[in-house]
Amino acid sequence: MDSDEEAGLRAFAVTVGAYAGASYPERPEWIERHGTRIPVTAIDSQWREEERMGFRVRLADGSAWLLYYVPELDLWSGIADTGAVGDATPASWRRHDDPQGAGTP
Repeated sequence: MDSDEEAGLRAFAVTVGAYAGASYPERPEWIERHGTRIPVTAIDSQWREEERMGFRVRLADGSAWLLYYVPELDLWSGIADTGAVGDATPASWRRHDDPQGAGTP
């Protein structure tokens, strides 16, 4: 990972509490926002990339987040997924010619 990529991840750093079963992190359990811990109520998807793990989660306050954990840096980063609230397909993932997401895989 180069320094620019690391700086980008650190710019979106979030505090996350995660369950550690056989390995860390097995799954995120809460996100701290404005000094308050908000429980994760659902994990919509999770994946592994070469240098990080990703989770798409829903929180108890109704918001959805994309979270990434980078083991090399022991760093969580994330962004609110504003297109996902009440919708299984975030607007940012939809094709421009398919605004309702009907053809989105």
